[in-house]
Order: sequence, then C-alpha cells, then structure tokens
Amino acid sequence: MDLQAEKLNILQTIMDTKDEGLIMDIKAFLSDRKVDWFDELSAEQQNDVLEGLSEADCGETVTHAEVVKLFEKWGLK
Repeated sequence: MDLQAEKLNILQTIMDTKDEGLIMDIKAFLSDRKVDWFDELSAEQQNDVLEGLSEADCGETVTHAEVVKLFEKWGLK
C-alpha cells in the first residue's frame, strides 16, 4: 500500500465532502484514538516481538522456574 497516496485520497475525500456528520465523526475518531505501544516501536523491535510471539506459538518457551534458576546461577535474584 502506498501510504502517501492513501493519505492524499482521504484528504481529498474530506475536502470534497459537504457531510458535516462525516467531519464530526472523523474529528471524534482522531481525538479518541490511542496510539498502540507496538506502533511506537522501531521496525527491528517490532520484528523481535513478532518473532517471540511466533516462537511462543510453536511452544518454544522457557518457564518462569527455569528463568529463576538461570538467574540464580549468575547470583541474581
């Protein structure tokens, strides 16, 4: 998807409308929209999160108890 082209199409639609309700809906949507923490991550961080989720889906996980034992080996609690 060409994000810039999509934005321009949306702006053109807004500029051409005479529907006050549409403008009010857009305004309400934008003022209520919360930014998702995932969207604030860099592309590399997003890929890391997605990779971790994929590994978890495949059962490639470590239990809390195993992590605690590993940290104890390093003298950490």
